[in-house]
Amino acid sequence: MKLWNDTVFKKGFVFLFLLCFLLVACSNEVEEAKGEMDIKGNIVEIDSTENSILVEDNQKGLTWVALHENDDIKNYEEGQEVAVWVDGGIDTSSPAFTQALNIEIINPKQ
Repeated sequence: MKLWNDTVFKKGFVFLFLLCFLLVACSNEVEEAKGEMDIKGNIVEIDSTENSILVEDNQKGLTWVALHENDDIKNYEEGQEVAVWVDGGIDTSSPAFTQALNIEIINPKQ
């Protein structure tokens, strides 16, 4: 009888451990993917032909940000403050260029 109790206890412990691991992993998935923003500034120009916006960050200067393929250029206006998470790095041309992973509008046009 002792063997059965030890086996059940071990299986229950492993199951509980895996369940806790999955719950923690699922709850932090969005935050880990998003991380800390890369660019924060105001939109100074919109290029609808290239589907990109020019953002002026006080620390990084001007950066052209190509919108994510599911994003619509009509959602943005000059003067809006935005936070940008980039997909990959930021090209150091002048002005810089990057591909957006996510863009959030912080303040509407002022």
